[in-house]
Amino acid sequence: MAGPGAGSKGVANMVSTVRRWSATACVVTAAMLCASVVAVGAADVPDGSAPVSAWPVVPAETHNMDPDVLEGARTYAFVPTRNTQGVVVVRHGDIVAEWYAEDRDQDSWATSWSIAKSFASALVGIAIDEGLIAGVDVPMTDYYPEWEGTTRETMTLRHVLTMSSGLDWSESYNPSTAATSNIIRMVAQELDQLAYVRSIEADATPGTRFRYSSGDSMLLSGVIEQATGMPAHEYAQDKLFDPLGIDQIEQWRDAVGNTLTYCCVDTTTRGFARFGQLYLQDGRWGDEQVVPSSWVAASVTPSATSAGYGYQWWLNSVGGIPYFSARGHDGQFVYVVPSLDLVVARNGTYHKADAEPIADPNLFVYIPPQNLIPGSGTVGPSSWSDGQFLAPIIDSIDDPDEVTYTARYSGQSCAFIVGFAAGLGMSPEEMIRMGVEGFRGVADAGGATPQPTAPANDEGDCEFDVVWHAGDDPALQAAADAWGVSVGQLHHGGGLVVVRLIYRALLAQQGG
Repeated sequence: MAGPGAGSKGVANMVSTVRRWSATACVVTAAMLCASVVAVGAADVPDGSAPVSAWPVVPAETHNMDPDVLEGARTYAFVPTRNTQGVVVVRHGDIVAEWYAEDRDQDSWATSWSIAKSFASALVGIAIDEGLIAGVDVPMTDYYPEWEGTTRETMTLRHVLTMSSGLDWSESYNPSTAATSNIIRMVAQELDQLAYVRSIEADATPGTRFRYSSGDSMLLSGVIEQATGMPAHEYAQDKLFDPLGIDQIEQWRDAVGNTLTYCCVDTTTRGFARFGQLYLQDGRWGDEQVVPSSWVAASVTPSATSAGYGYQWWLNSVGGIPYFSARGHDGQFVYVVPSLDLVVARNGTYHKADAEPIADPNLFVYIPPQNLIPGSGTVGPSSWSDGQFLAPIIDSIDDPDEVTYTARYSGQSCAFIVGFAAGLGMSPEEMIRMGVEGFRGVADAGGATPQPTAPANDEGDCEFDVVWHAGDDPALQAAADAWGVSVGQLHHGGGLVVVRLIYRALLAQQGG
């Protein structure tokens, strides 16, 4: 993400300075510098460094969280009538709390219900990035040509993603509305769920009204399959779940084989937390950009018809702190709080059917919601408040006002970083100061003060100390936006972010 104001100017200035270097020297030095960063402490920087397989579990205190205060979230979630099956809390890329109901654990199956809509959105973004979909303003008639000359003729993919398709759709889950609820009919009666949605007319001009609709999301199944040449669940496995290392996964299809892109991805609570962590990291996992960062940003930007909804993601705030979330029926939640570098996943009770994930003759047989069939399907909470659940987690965080980060370089790496600064015509301290001040803006809004460089020892080692001050939120947010990281990552990552920025500037210079 490109940030406004001083951040953008700082990038321009740095790239301009870097252009004095030859192309070969830039790439070689940047590669060496990047390698030294990884060796020094990339584990401290969650941006792109979350686990690929095993997931570190650390005490909450490791990331400045009070475990006694944090326990309040557990107390709230596990009131018996709230039917919580599992909760995973992740900060700075590590699991800091993980709680399960008495008979469940980290390997227990959980289901998504409408969290799957956010998965489907990610797939659309990947397909656009691969050139398989022209963009969000492509007409839906490209995929459903029978809509030409109907009330749906002007509908675009953007309208579907933002729940503004105009479809005449009822999303009522109340059994008493079974005769008029489209979602109940689709789940309980339809063999070909995509064909059913394709038959629904619009009762509003597309793009003029927000109306939450699982029908809209089911249309994405056909779009993805036609665009990629493979069913959406296969595309998801290849492009999303395999890169995330989620190997315990099942994606439900209807009786004729259409992937259910509005619901019903089964994995673990940890699996759902990984997806949230992916979006916290701007779509990057390890060394791979799984979802384009521009798509992540667009997905969590308010749409034209709803300030609280993006591309199949909900947008909220708690205590004045913004967050976005993927949400599913009967209490399935993935909360992402960028400013705190925080992800929280919560799943409700799920009794998984011993069957293939194929809704034949219908989905209700296998995943009845709302405890309609005791011992089968999902059981929702008697009541749930995002604010009451998240408040103890947020309140448990007590980041210090000042953090000292020490970047150590040994042997040849030390010589390279000193040489890099010299190539820019400045000392290492000046290089760090330029990076920090150029992106933080005004000094009194918070910043970093580079300390004197320790002289190289007999082995040629050297180190740089950077003191980070919390500053105020607007300044931090502007800096984080400019660097393409979250505020939490900026504060936690310390001096490494400066070096990463220089490396990114070099790549931009080389068109990489």
